[in-house]
Amino acid sequence: MDPAVAAALITTPTAVLASAAAYAAGRAQARSAHRGPVDAVRRQHQRDAYAELSRAALSYLSSTRSVMLFVRQVHDVRLPDDVTSGVRYRLGRSFIRPGTRRDDLAHDLAPDVIPPDVDHTLVLLEMLSPTWQQDIRDANQLDDLLRAASVVTLEGPDHLAELAGQLRDQAISVQRCWHEAAVTPFTRLRQQETEQDPNDMYVRLKETVEEFTRAARTHLNNH
Repeated sequence: MDPAVAAALITTPTAVLASAAAYAAGRAQARSAHRGPVDAVRRQHQRDAYAELSRAALSYLSSTRSVMLFVRQVHDVRLPDDVTSGVRYRLGRSFIRPGTRRDDLAHDLAPDVIPPDVDHTLVLLEMLSPTWQQDIRDANQLDDLLRAASVVTLEGPDHLAELAGQLRDQAISVQRCWHEAAVTPFTRLRQQETEQDPNDMYVRLKETVEEFTRAARTHLNNH
C-alpha cells in the first residue's frame, strides 16, 4: 500500500474524533455562555422577590405589634351570660365604631348599662390610644405581603415557596384575629370558637419570617 495512503487512513479517524470533540466543546461553551446571563437574571429576580417578601413581612410585623395590646384587651373581654343578643349586637357595633368613647357607648346602649368588663376595657383603650379602632383596622392590611408571597411561590425553589406559603398562612391567621377584634367583638360565634392568644400568633409569625429570611440568604449565597 502506498505509504501516503496508509498515513491518511490512520490519521482520518483521529481527525474525525478531534473534530467531533471540538464541535461538542463548542456547543457546551455556547450553552454555558447562554445560560450564564439567564441564570444571573433569574437569581436577581429571586433576590428581588425574597427581599420584597421580607420587607412586606417585617412591615406587617411592625404594624401588628403596635396594636397587639389593643387586640389582647378586646379578646379578653367577657360578657355576662344574661346579656341579650340585641344588646350584644348594639354593644359590638358601637364599640368598634371609630371615635366611639365611653359616653357615646353609654348613650347608644341606653337604657341598658355598659357591662363592667367592657367599661373597664374601653377606658383603658382610650388611655392607650384615642384612635385604637382605626389603628387595628390599619394593621389589617395584607395586600403587599400576599402579592410578595405569590411571587416567591412562582420563583421558587420548592423549599422557599413552601416557607412563603407558611408565612402567608400565618399572616392571614393574625389578620383574622385582628379582624375579629376590630369588626365583630362580643359575638356568640367568637366566644364559642377556640380562641388563640394574639401574642402567640405574633410570635409564630415572627419565627416564620426569620426562618424564611435565613433560608433565602442561604439559597442566594450558595447559587
